[in-house]
Amino acid sequence: MSDLSLLTGVYADIEAYAVLIDRVIERLGRGEIGSSDPDQKKLGQLLIDASDQGLESQSLEALTLDSFLRSGTGEPLAGLKELGECLLSGKVDFSYHKQLETLAQRLEQERVGIARQL
Repeated sequence: MSDLSLLTGVYADIEAYAVLIDRVIERLGRGEIGSSDPDQKKLGQLLIDASDQGLESQSLEALTLDSFLRSGTGEPLAGLKELGECLLSGKVDFSYHKQLETLAQRLEQERVGIARQL
């Protein structure tokens, strides 16, 4: 596998997570909060799974998301499990909306970094 195809795959993964987060943020911004939204459910479970690097769920998707959200020093992002649980329950307030925006910003930084390498 070439470096270009590997980077393209990573870029696509980041883009998919970013789109999911953006759709949830958009719905929350319109006041469409509810535990029945499939995007909200998917993101909530993904964040819960990412909070332990996908170990319990054996989720490669969660491990990948966790790696994208880590700080430059490799520290995991705090509060992923709580945010995921709130999304699953449908009880999301403004502070959780801000956390989602922070996730989106981190993914955008990763996306830009990968785009530079492409």
